[in-house]
Amino acid sequence: MLVERIDERIKVRADFKGGSVRPIVFTRKGQIHRVTDVNSRWVDREGESKIYYFSVTSDSGDVYQIHFNAGDMTWTLDMVMVEA
Repeated sequence: MLVERIDERIKVRADFKGGSVRPIVFTRKGQIHRVTDVNSRWVDREGESKIYYFSVTSDSGDVYQIHFNAGDMTWTLDMVMVEA
């Protein structure tokens, strides 16, 4: 599996329900990626801001790490893992 670090702002459609967040779809460079599975999630802090991290599998089968910064309300694509 190849890992590519990206660090790019993305647009995400997510459900905020019951005190948790779940990404549903994200767009990168005009391409839509539907989230089929949330593999794991964890929370970290950056100063006063909570950062919500997700490892997700898209409909293409690729695995992405994305995060939501609750301080500035932005989503970032951190990395993608693809089959070699």
